[in-house]
Amino acid sequence: MIEVNLLPEELRNRVVKPVKPVSSGGPAKPGPQLLILVIPLVFAVLIITHILFIFLGITRSVQLNSLKAKWERAMPQRKAWEDFNTERAFVSGDAQAIQKFFAERINWSEKLNKLSLSLPCGLWFEFISGSGKEFYLRGKAVSPDMEEVALIRNFIDAIKKDPGFMKNFISLELTSIQKGMIGAYEVADFSLTGSLK
Repeated sequence: MIEVNLLPEELRNRVVKPVKPVSSGGPAKPGPQLLILVIPLVFAVLIITHILFIFLGITRSVQLNSLKAKWERAMPQRKAWEDFNTERAFVSGDAQAIQKFFAERINWSEKLNKLSLSLPCGLWFEFISGSGKEFYLRGKAVSPDMEEVALIRNFIDAIKKDPGFMKNFISLELTSIQKGMIGAYEVADFSLTGSLK
């Protein structure tokens, strides 16, 4: 191809750079000047990141040393606390054994009081015994209407319905009734037996 320069003489010495055509696909490729700016920027970010990590490491180390010092100063208090907990656990074990004992024991004074409160007119006790797992009661009943047996049955029903009295009982039964005379009155001798838990 032949090139003919038709420009006047004064303009011929100038070199005209050809214009590059603009490509329509994708971003423009970075030039060397842009790469020269990016490399120091990456190094600056890395240096700042390292400085931040070093600062965080120093801060954490100071906090750790402070907490270690507090831990060492609290050693006597921790020792006293552990001794207290050990002693408390021992006492607590004894307290639990005592509570278990009190829960399992039979409160006879409460039961005798409930028997007394349930006692109808015309009925009295001659003998009461509670030992081991057995309960025994012997008494007499008298009624001007000759209803001694009904009086005894009402008394037994009343104490069986009382949950406070029956708390430690497995069973409570009327075992015998015998009629007899005291003077001109007919009297019924009765006995109750019960099994205790």
